[in-house]
Amino acid sequence: MAVFYLLNLGCAKNLVEGEHLAGMLLAEGWLASERPEAADWLIVNTCGFIRPAVDEAIDNILELHDERRPGQRLAVVGCLVGRYGRKLARSLPEADLLVAPGRLGDLPALLAAPPAQRLAIAPPRAIFDAATPRALSTGPGWAYLRLSDGCRHRCHFCTIPAIRGPLRSRPAADILAEAEALAQSGVVELNLVAQDLSSYGHDRPDGPDLAALLPQIAAVPGVAWVRPLYLHPDVLETRLIRAICQTPGVLPYFDLPLQHLADPVLRAMGRRRTGAQLLALIDEIRAMRPEAVLRGTLLVGHPGEGAAEFTRLMRGVEEIAFDHLGAFAFCPEPGSRSARLPAPSPELAQERLETLMAAQRAISAGKLAAQVGQQLSLLAQGPHPDHPYVRWGRTWRQAPEVDGQTIVTDGDPAPGRIHLCRISASHDYDLEAVAVA
Repeated sequence: MAVFYLLNLGCAKNLVEGEHLAGMLLAEGWLASERPEAADWLIVNTCGFIRPAVDEAIDNILELHDERRPGQRLAVVGCLVGRYGRKLARSLPEADLLVAPGRLGDLPALLAAPPAQRLAIAPPRAIFDAATPRALSTGPGWAYLRLSDGCRHRCHFCTIPAIRGPLRSRPAADILAEAEALAQSGVVELNLVAQDLSSYGHDRPDGPDLAALLPQIAAVPGVAWVRPLYLHPDVLETRLIRAICQTPGVLPYFDLPLQHLADPVLRAMGRRRTGAQLLALIDEIRAMRPEAVLRGTLLVGHPGEGAAEFTRLMRGVEEIAFDHLGAFAFCPEPGSRSARLPAPSPELAQERLETLMAAQRAISAGKLAAQVGQQLSLLAQGPHPDHPYVRWGRTWRQAPEVDGQTIVTDGDPAPGRIHLCRISASHDYDLEAVAVA
């Protein structure tokens, strides 16, 4: 019986695809192994969005190749293949099979009979649906639910549309069927993901948009938390903000890839809204739900960012006071419009990134300190992976994998269930809590 080892790299959307790949193989009678040395096929599900992700993927591929035993075969699948295709096949002879996103649904057949040229590539058209087997790798009690693939935006720094294709939204009935199946398996928190969640349904004249879909997902029996992630600020409107803020069961959590706040940089990025309009969007959210969580993503060192623009960004970060923030230094990606424009040096971009994150560290520490003494709902996760005698979880204000965590210092809340806790201490990014109920 064939055995596979699967290494998932990249974002939550990639993780969902990896879970489907594992599910399909298991349904075909394959066995999964957590040890590469025990597998017949080593499969690397790659990210190819930015240069650091490409480097990480190549490093992992070569490491598996160097350590594999005679007879083992190596498959490279996902975005890296979708981005570089035949060029990657020529430069990576270590791979026995390369599969682009448009052919991932054929993986079991391709592993059984790899094509002579090793490369399986096609434009991305489909998206895994509720009928596609899926082996959850998250939890306990939570999972990602992917609503769409592809992107309809054309941000000048981004290669996603070229890799993943145009926006393709799943039918609402199919999404709800998967949500029901996840809930029946014990999932109480659904984290909704897509390249741009706020554009869901805009390509489907026959179906709802996200504002109409959210109440339907939240009404699925067993689902307690619905967390929307990846809301593109250029198309986030009042109706969707209201749906997130006012629908019972939907967490008032706004994950906004603003990228910048200075108008010259936003124009160079191909963004449609101005810095003032983005700040007005933040004000609208907080006016509707003052306790709403704001998570931002920013990109420093992009073309158009001089000293004045960076100062404007820093001032905006202090004004907004994000609950959580991820920031990155600009990396010119071949094929993107931004790569053809003059930009600050990588050294200056890195310096600005460190300055920005130092400011955010203080903001985050202050925001978390203000939660000490509050009672918050917490999704318990059981023993901590690094400290098995310590219990941990996430409050509703903490998204999985990207935000901090909450260490439970007193009590033993059941994993995969939502409990009430009292915040007892705070750190720069994490909390401590005592289980109450």
